[in-house]
Amino acid sequence: MEKVDVVVVGAGPSGSAAAYFLARRGVEVLLIDKSSLPREKTCGDGLGPRSIEVLDKMGLGGWLTQNGSYRCDRVRLFSNNGDYFEAGIPSEDTAQPHYYITSRKDLDFKLAETAETAGVRIAMATKAIEPVRTGDAVAGIVVEDESGKRHIGCRVIVCADGTHGTFAAKTGIDCVKPHAFAVRAYYDGVKNLDDCINIFLDDKIREGYAWIFPTGEQSANIGIGISTRMMKENKIDARRLLGWFMSEKKTHPIDLSGAVATIDVKGAYLRMGYGRHDVVTGGLVLTGDAAGLISPLSGEGIAYALESGEMAADVIKKALDKGDVSAGGLVSYKKALDKAFLIDHRIYEFLRESLARPSLMNRAVRKARLNPDFAGKFVSVMMSTARPFDVFTPKMLWRLLGPDTKRG
Repeated sequence: MEKVDVVVVGAGPSGSAAAYFLARRGVEVLLIDKSSLPREKTCGDGLGPRSIEVLDKMGLGGWLTQNGSYRCDRVRLFSNNGDYFEAGIPSEDTAQPHYYITSRKDLDFKLAETAETAGVRIAMATKAIEPVRTGDAVAGIVVEDESGKRHIGCRVIVCADGTHGTFAAKTGIDCVKPHAFAVRAYYDGVKNLDDCINIFLDDKIREGYAWIFPTGEQSANIGIGISTRMMKENKIDARRLLGWFMSEKKTHPIDLSGAVATIDVKGAYLRMGYGRHDVVTGGLVLTGDAAGLISPLSGEGIAYALESGEMAADVIKKALDKGDVSAGGLVSYKKALDKAFLIDHRIYEFLRESLARPSLMNRAVRKARLNPDFAGKFVSVMMSTARPFDVFTPKMLWRLLGPDTKRG
């Protein structure tokens, strides 16, 4: 019977990162995915500062600048009434105050390739069926490929199969339902693009936003994300909402009048708001989207996926060395995630619901336009490079709630 130390299910960012960092620590790893890479993945394709920092650790910083990724140094954020501000992330918050727009098709392929170079064994077009347990311990996993089903022995399984994955349901962990839905397509003929990623808050997209992320001089990834609660309560069709945005929404200075979709609009559910279900059981951990690690404020998931993959690798390596891969032996992974993300995600939910009120949304954007320091911190919190508490300091609250005074 085939045996390895760890089987990682899912070759997205969290799975490939976990596999890579485990292999670099001398662990024998098999990375499997039900699809064959490269493959399309519905996503906004934005890589923010935190994603870039982990990719640098994996030796991929140079790849981002060489593979045609579009670099953006600023955020342009629009309110319901068409007002907007522009700001970069303050250098005090990150050493990488910029963004790259890179298709998931390219990113996921490169991450899996990098993991393989580090010593990870790869098996694509291989579906995870169920874990094999001996009592509370994992003894292996049943997988299926074109040759049929087979049993692979292992000591730990990393479930990294995303929001839509079917394997998470076989782990014994009762995962919550997705909290949001997003649709996107790629468009050509988009005019007046620059070095800004563009985010549109609007009363029609409560508890969500629309985006225009440049992928070239006249091309962009354009989409909408919205909470499932708002979709249900207001009977919203997200694809029709994107059609409204493309044809009716005022997006000046970006001109969408000649924009033409180059692929069909595709959608995906998002599981966000970390902390509502467990992420550890005997011999098994959940990472990335499967663990609910998507920002409730921005919908950002890649950074959390990469970071959780690295964190899982650290804990699993130590557990393997100690010979204890029980739930108790792996619980420090959950503790690390709680410390890094739990409180922040609860505050992000509060901010998302607050910004769903047009009056506060419009005020925040107006204040940010008048106060560059508030604008930078607002953007930094939204992009998860600053802690959300940073907008609740006396200085920042005065910027938001005080009189309209323009500052240089």
